[in-house]
Amino acid sequence: MLFDLRSRGRRRTVQVTYSLIALLFLFGFVFVGVGTGLNGNLNFFSALGGEGSGGNFTPAVEKARKRTHREPQSAAAWAALVQAQLRQAAETKYTQESTGGYTAAGRKLLPSIKASWERYLALEPKSPSVELAKRMMVVLGEGGLDEAKGAVAALQIAIAAEPNNDALYANLAQYAYQAGNSREGDLASEKALALAPASERAHLKGVLAALKKNGGKTSQSATASSEEGG
Repeated sequence: MLFDLRSRGRRRTVQVTYSLIALLFLFGFVFVGVGTGLNGNLNFFSALGGEGSGGNFTPAVEKARKRTHREPQSAAAWAALVQAQLRQAAETKYTQESTGGYTAAGRKLLPSIKASWERYLALEPKSPSVELAKRMMVVLGEGGLDEAKGAVAALQIAIAAEPNNDALYANLAQYAYQAGNSREGDLASEKALALAPASERAHLKGVLAALKKNGGKTSQSATASSEEGG
């Protein structure tokens, strides 16, 4: 991958791609906790446009919510509410600085964010916000509500706008496998490998193979699920 980070989109791709490479070691070699990955940790959250942890966005959330009450059929109003809620969730008290995951208080915000996002999509905006879709991947992914189908839907919006983004296809593969859609996961994996720089394909191929084997789950999340079920 080229290391020209002047482009915001390129910075996102580099961040997510290196998260994928980190997962290779997570699956196959290290099996210890790492601070990156596809499960909503700090680097991935920042890569998707997370706001700074400073500030208090509660007033902005309330203002945006009042607007949705006045304009319940306005997609723009609901998008503004989702944006404000995402900024609120990025505040220090809701996000763990060491991992980028959500605190207990932060996790309580996620269902409301999801509900606002779904209301926004239900209004069928002509051009769904790609920025919001990418950021909803964190809310809906392993580091958030762990709802694979919702993450897949958000990724499909992002990919429609950025069809040559290998990192997005890699993420789509992960969540498609989690959702039990192996066919979509395989197609996304193939597309990610085709688009990825040649120098990174071996790493990416190993990551994607491990994801498919584990049903799209990282080793950490798979272990947690096993412990909860056992």
